[in-house]
Amino acid sequence: MGTSATVIVIGAGPAALAAANHLGTVPGLDVVVVSPGGSSDFLAGTLPVATGDAEVSDYRVPVAIDGVRVIDARAGAIRPATGTSGPAVLINGDWLEAQSVIAAPGLAVAEIGAAPNLYGFWGLDGASEARSSVTSFDGGTLTVAIASGVYRCPPAPYGLAMRLAERVRSLGLTAQVRLTTPEDRPLAAIGTSVSDYLRRACDEAGIEVRYGFALNPDALNEGVLADVSGEVLDTDLGLVVPPHYKNLLLQDAASTGPLVEVDEFGRTSIDGVFAAGDAVARPFPRASAPADVSGLIAARGVLHTLGLADEPLEILPEPDCFVDRGSGQYSRIQITYPDGVPPSAEPYVTISDPRHETHAAFTEARRTWMSMCGS
Repeated sequence: MGTSATVIVIGAGPAALAAANHLGTVPGLDVVVVSPGGSSDFLAGTLPVATGDAEVSDYRVPVAIDGVRVIDARAGAIRPATGTSGPAVLINGDWLEAQSVIAAPGLAVAEIGAAPNLYGFWGLDGASEARSSVTSFDGGTLTVAIASGVYRCPPAPYGLAMRLAERVRSLGLTAQVRLTTPEDRPLAAIGTSVSDYLRRACDEAGIEVRYGFALNPDALNEGVLADVSGEVLDTDLGLVVPPHYKNLLLQDAASTGPLVEVDEFGRTSIDGVFAAGDAVARPFPRASAPADVSGLIAARGVLHTLGLADEPLEILPEPDCFVDRGSGQYSRIQITYPDGVPPSAEPYVTISDPRHETHAAFTEARRTWMSMCGS
């Protein structure tokens, strides 16, 4: 390229890392990653941090990708491209202009009302805030509550409940672990085999599951676990997967509910802006592998816009989810799409039994994430 082109990547999750790594190898590009702390979080660490088995620092590392500049900041807004200039991102009060922007900020997570026994979190910092109450829990009812049907890492709340149930059992506590979900079946969109497996796993762990329990958001804002019919769940400790909603950075993009619509290149309806990751409407689970692929698609779309690539990237993800069963044992859910994209084709699902050996695969996933960060 005759002159340098600037591409801004917002976020440092799997999609952003995949996009930045791909673009960072292209000569003539000034690739800028904007992320608070200049770091990336391995969100699978949320569960062990919440139960006091790990520290936030075990699952948070600086982003240091070759060929990529990193800015320690939170993006404040996105300005669309116009006829005379490219898009821009508001960073620390100043606009940084670019030829293209890839927004991969993830879904936004709602805050819930303050209550001494109720914690809303779905990330490392929130898990750290809840850990003292989790580790000091000595009996009663412990509730994991899923507030909405759209959230990242779909099996994780079930894994959190099973991890907590195993902790209760190992400590000999007199306690009941409960899980609530607005779904009539767990993870029904992935297939009946996953639903049946999670039902059976929760039964084996002695977890009381309330299906079709739609949390009332107004009650939740007041620190109360109640469904839309008015039924209140008394609990000694509540861990809530909060409602996820459309990120404000993408508020002007066309969307289906909280998820942003993109074309085959990852382009949004905002001029010059691409989107990737959990915020994007795609027929795959909100897991790491689909996020990686959407990041690569967006990166390829940017290169196409710059005249450096001819065709959109055509690749199907292979989601690989780990279900924490406690005591260092994990089950593994592997999904492939040999016959095409849902809903026109059904995925092929394999589920491994829980065993300690699967922990090695979980550890390898963490190593892969660290290498994507440049560590």
